[in-house]
Amino acid sequence: MQAIEDFGIIVICCNQDYSFAKGVCASIRHFLGDVPICLLVDGDFSVADAQAAYGVRVINRQNMQHDLLKKRSFGWGVTRMIAFWESPFKHFLILDADVAVWGDVLKYKNFQDYDVIIDKPCYGYANEAVNEYFFDTTALEKFFPDFQWHDRPFVCPAVLYGTRDIFSLEEYAEILDFLDAHPGVFKYGDMGFLNFMLFRAKDEGRLRLGQADMQFLVPDFDRQLVEQRFAMENNLPAPQGDDATVIHWCGPKPTVFTNKTYAEPMKFFRRQFLLKATGKSGLDAELALLQEDIVRNTRVYSGKAKKKIKKLLMAKPKAPVHITQTV
Repeated sequence: MQAIEDFGIIVICCNQDYSFAKGVCASIRHFLGDVPICLLVDGDFSVADAQAAYGVRVINRQNMQHDLLKKRSFGWGVTRMIAFWESPFKHFLILDADVAVWGDVLKYKNFQDYDVIIDKPCYGYANEAVNEYFFDTTALEKFFPDFQWHDRPFVCPAVLYGTRDIFSLEEYAEILDFLDAHPGVFKYGDMGFLNFMLFRAKDEGRLRLGQADMQFLVPDFDRQLVEQRFAMENNLPAPQGDDATVIHWCGPKPTVFTNKTYAEPMKFFRRQFLLKATGKSGLDAELALLQEDIVRNTRVYSGKAKKKIKKLLMAKPKAPVHITQTV
């Protein structure tokens, strides 16, 4: 078994968001230098261009150690959890693919005092929002009566500093079994159950949990404010002072020609990746990025269509069974 290095950054990606993940890697290189990068890949598509451009490592089904994770922890809402046992780094920052680093976010890395550091929300969640985004609180109280969920600073876990092996695989297997048996209790993939695992472990003294204001949820703010804070000057990112955060497009995605969100930072970093990987710039680069977005959109809408068809088939009433009685 290879030795575990002390720290690196892990970026989660699938074939629908790999085009953005490359932008994430470019943003890491732009602001954080040569910190090690690892792609946590859900799927069997090639990431050779990222490996060649930035020397990224790869975690996928082919090179993992734990069968439980290979079989049960790939797909939307569970892939992130693989990092807690398969990370090549003892400590890591894990990022979703629809984000961009903005400034020196490594200043929030404090493993002397904490095992895990999550975002600090700008506002508390009303009970209705907790039920919508995290868990069915009535069911949670029934199944986990000792867990205190009221007035907790739950977060979107797209940005998280973590420590390898801080949880046991047995605990995670129990969570996965619970998800299978009670699919409606925890909401939005790992949004609910990871917050539950983190705060429960903190309450039980098994984990030192810290929080820092290190994630900016784009849909939560007025577009003018977003454009002002993440302004580009002379076609370069221009953080104000020591501003450092991770921009998260958790709503409309930052494709090249979108008008649904302010996407200039991601556009810049995708262009930087393309220049590094292929040497393309100008019109050639824009056409290449447009092609990436067309492929991405095709995969996204194809996936949505398949889910709808599957849902309709599962909801289709079974034909009545006619029993013929013979005398």
